[in-house]
Amino acid sequence: MAAASFRNSVSTGIAGWRDDDLALLQPWCFELGDIVRPVAIWQAGQDRMVPFAHGDRLAEQIPAARVHLLPGEGHLSIAVGRLPEVVGELVEFAGLLPEPN
Repeated sequence: MAAASFRNSVSTGIAGWRDDDLALLQPWCFELGDIVRPVAIWQAGQDRMVPFAHGDRLAEQIPAARVHLLPGEGHLSIAVGRLPEVVGELVEFAGLLPEPN
């Protein structure tokens, strides 16, 4: 399923992926400490694509975040092995959001 999703995500080109990566190089239009919506930070210590320090930094700057810094997990193992926990947390967060107008 993941492989098919990845293939589909770039089936019309990599412009979206490129734009996401370039956005990481620009200042964001808000301060992380101002985030009031539910946030979960899932970061793997063995991730070779995203440094562990990135998750640690986000955890420090978003005081209300639920933090899951998992030293023994990798970039994909966290998504595969922890999927039920991640989805459960997202469902819980969805119940905390205000009703749309």
